Amino acid sequence: MDLQAATVPLSSRDLDTVQQDIDHAFSRRVTLPPRSVIDAGTDAIVQHLRTFMSHLNRKDDRASRNVDVPSLMRAAERNLDVPVRPTPQTTHRDAYVYWHTVATLTTAFRDLYLTHHRNADHEPPA
Repeated sequence: MDLQAATVPLSSRDLDTVQQDIDHAFSRRVTLPPRSVIDAGTDAIVQHLRTFMSHLNRKDDRASRNVDVPSLMRAAERNLDVPVRPTPQTTHRDAYVYWHTVATLTTAFRDLYLTHHRNADHEPPA
């Protein structure tokens, strides 16, 4: 992730894309989607997760001092670690569960990001 990009707030369009990808991961299904859909959805969600992590992990950011951020960071880093990520040998169901796991983490980071940026926009002047 480009460090300069992490300083630019996410646009409404970016946040809409994140929401669409989260909704796609959590949509109700009768059967598991094809593995290609799971893998593509996972890749998109992981990218969103990394974006939120970089936004909330800046040392100069008030959100980085929030007590929830270090715990979320550790959980995200554990789930993004290579041994945990699905491989072509991973079962279809396990890949699906991983997709849901990273979507849940992304939702938590998104909510924290939105809370922080809404509060920052409505702070009284010093």
